[in-house]
Amino acid sequence: MGSLKQKTAEFLQTHFDGLRLRAPLYLNSRQGLRYNLQHGVPGTEMYFEEVVNRATQLFEATFMRDDRTLFYLMDYRLKRRKIRFSNYCFKQIDGLLKENVAYSLVKGLYDDGYGLDIRNIAQVEVSRHRIDHRKIFAAIANKDFSRLPGLDHYGFLGSKEVFLINLDNNIIFHMYDDRGLDIISAEIDSLRSVYKEYNHWILNCNKDEIDAKFENG
Repeated sequence: MGSLKQKTAEFLQTHFDGLRLRAPLYLNSRQGLRYNLQHGVPGTEMYFEEVVNRATQLFEATFMRDDRTLFYLMDYRLKRRKIRFSNYCFKQIDGLLKENVAYSLVKGLYDDGYGLDIRNIAQVEVSRHRIDHRKIFAAIANKDFSRLPGLDHYGFLGSKEVFLINLDNNIIFHMYDDRGLDIISAEIDSLRSVYKEYNHWILNCNKDEIDAKFENG
């Protein structure tokens, strides 16, 4: 499955100027959208339900049912810790087999200056409909609250990140926690309908900049 690593690198080079997948995705890209997922009282069931509902609507607006989707899971490598096939995320991908997963390492992504920043990568290409994205978004939303389900058993101390890449429409989606998510695209027109429909959810601190790009782009 080494070819999947190469395919991802070529995709990012061709469509995103060699972008390295890391947070904050929006700030590292030419154009994109940054959304606020929060509504209500943090920590309540209604709060988490709204977070997941917003993330789901935005994801389904940018990834169609049969779109080729690259599921990209990243985790900080502490000593010899690896991403295991039995991890929570992979359990949410229907029919996933061990031989479908490509594993690799990336160094210096969030450079600490001491050469200790090494990340485990596990990626798989599937059709969007095979991913139970609501459960994955729920786990991401729970991270800072140490609620279940979670991406792992480390709670707020965990370092797993999930990037979802639409290989058909050149879109990258990253929900960073319960607060919000970033969506970027190689072409601004690919996000124009989402921008218009969900404009009221755009993060206030980035709204003027995003409005200017989409209204003048």
